[in-house]
Parts: sequence; structure tokens; C-alpha cells
Amino acid sequence: MGTAIASLASTAAFAEESFPRIDIVVPVELQNDYAFDSDVRASELNDTFLTIEPEISFRLSENFSIEAGLVFEPIKGATDDRFLEDQGLFVEQLFLSYQGEGFGLKAGKFNPAFGVAWDKAPGIYGVDFAEDYELTERIGLGGDVTFGTEAAGEHTVSVATFFADTSILSQSFLNSRGETRRGSGGLSNTEDFSSFSVSLDSESVPALGGLGYTLGIAQQDGGVGTREDETSYVAGVFGSFEVADGITLEPIIEYVYQDNDAGTIADQDYFTIGNAVLVGPWNVSLSYTARNTDANVAGTTDVEDELFQVSAGYAFENGLTADLGYRFSEEASVDTHILGVLFTYELEASLY
Repeated sequence: MGTAIASLASTAAFAEESFPRIDIVVPVELQNDYAFDSDVRASELNDTFLTIEPEISFRLSENFSIEAGLVFEPIKGATDDRFLEDQGLFVEQLFLSYQGEGFGLKAGKFNPAFGVAWDKAPGIYGVDFAEDYELTERIGLGGDVTFGTEAAGEHTVSVATFFADTSILSQSFLNSRGETRRGSGGLSNTEDFSSFSVSLDSESVPALGGLGYTLGIAQQDGGVGTREDETSYVAGVFGSFEVADGITLEPIIEYVYQDNDAGTIADQDYFTIGNAVLVGPWNVSLSYTARNTDANVAGTTDVEDELFQVSAGYAFENGLTADLGYRFSEEASVDTHILGVLFTYELEASLY
């Protein structure tokens, strides 16, 4: 392989025909959260941190590639004011991929498909609760088939069978988060293919007015010492609509129900609703998520958490975006108010 490095924008036509090659995308986020008011005084703190998520595609041929996803972020929650501390680097995904005509296969460490609110909920804080049920860092086998017509829209069925990563890749570097062991227990920590997910998705369906949707189920067997197996269900719709010249709405609604949440006898559900309004380079977003836990134990009080956020931002011509947001949450009867600012930038390159 040569060592030439080129901008994807300036060499796209050549790069798309060149194999082998390496495509690199590096999203960079710098965020500051100021928890200025909380029922728990220790939670009132200022936290500045980086999130960098390089995505590296080693394109071996038109069909085969090795996909890698790295994450550099804080590996533990803040307990005091901190500035770029506790940052760790780990491998979130590393798998072999085959992409054919209308179908794909993968094997290795990847994130099985389940839900979209953890990615699509708008604003600085819209994804915070939904990230609870995102499936990440699983070792397994997966496949997807895409079908449909221009009139009916394209629909993708994704299937995966997996277990939690207990290899050396479960560690983090620079600051250690420890290595996951089978004896640690937890969902899908079984080192066999007894856990699975099935998802049906579309980005746009003409019959639904251009709305996209997600439907899915995930079954995660409990590992050592985990009392129950967890079964999760998701249904959601989302879209992007230009309602006037230069004005776009991006709504989302998603509901998730988890039977035997986290391998306990408790049941939990999530309801996320949000909308972003894009006006030229400006954006404004609102979102709300309710997270309810039914303990299923006589004499135990159920838990009703909620998260509301509002944020606004501007996208500069050089690709930098800046957003300012407010987050209110009630978690385990503790109210917390946060003001935040987020700067994002994305780098792209190809090596061929």
C-alpha cells in the first residue's frame, strides 16, 4: 500500500475505485458540564472532557473490509471538579465485514443493532438515558439484508448473536477500566452465542410520509451470578422534513420495554420524544425521556426518573459546531440542573 494521504472531498472518485485503502473519520467533541444545582451537594461540580471516536475502515477489496472503532473518553464518572482527567482509550469495535448486493455479514467485536434514540435523540443531552440500552462491545456474528422498492422504501433486517467481550480488548489504555472477566457476571457475559438481537429498520418510508422507523428485540442471557435473562423490545419513529425554505424538522419518538432489567426481577421502560429545528446553520432542540422502574417486590417503591433538555447551536462554515444546553433530571428522587457547552469537529482522510 502506498503512503499517499488525501482529502476525501478532493479525491473521492479516485479513492472509491482504489483497493486496498484506509478510510478514516475522526469525530472530536469537547464538552463542559456545570452542575450548578442538585439535591445532593456532592453532585454540584464542573466537568470538562473530550470524546474522540476514530472510525477506521481498512478496505481490502470492494466487498471485504476490517472495521475498527476506537473511543477516547472519561472511563468513570466525575466525583469532583475535573478538567480532561480520567480519560481512557479503548477498542469499541473491531470486526471483519463483507458487503454484498443488498446484504452484509460481520464477525468480531461490534455493536448489535437495537434502537436509535441513543444516537438520534436531539440536543447535547437527549441521548443520556437512551444510552442505557444501547448494545455495545459484543463479540459475535451478525448479518443484514436490505429489501424494498422506491415506492415502498428500503427496509433492513439485522440479526446478531453475541456475548460480552472478555478479551484483552475489554481493557482501556492510558487510564485502566479493568478487564471484563466471565466471573464478573452481567448480561450476555456467557462466552457463548446464547444472546441475540433482531432489528427491522428504515430511514424513510413513503407510506409513512417519509418517516423512518425501528422495531427490535434483544435477548441477553445472564452470566455468572445474574439472576434472570433480560428481554428488551423497541419501537420508534423518526424523520427529517423540510417544512419551508431552509427550515427542517427532525422529530423522534421511541419506546423501550425491558423485562428483567439488567438481569434482576425488575422491569423497566423508556419513553423518549424530541424534535430539532434546523434553520440554516442554526439549530434548536427539545427532548424528554421518562425512565420507569417497576421493582416487582412487595413494599418496594417504584422509581420514576425523567430527563428534560433544551439546547441550541450554530454550525460554522469550517465544520466546527458550537452548542449550548440546559439539562434537568430527576434520578432516584434527586433533582439536578446542568448547563453545558459542546464543541464538535470532524476530520476525514483516505490513505491508499
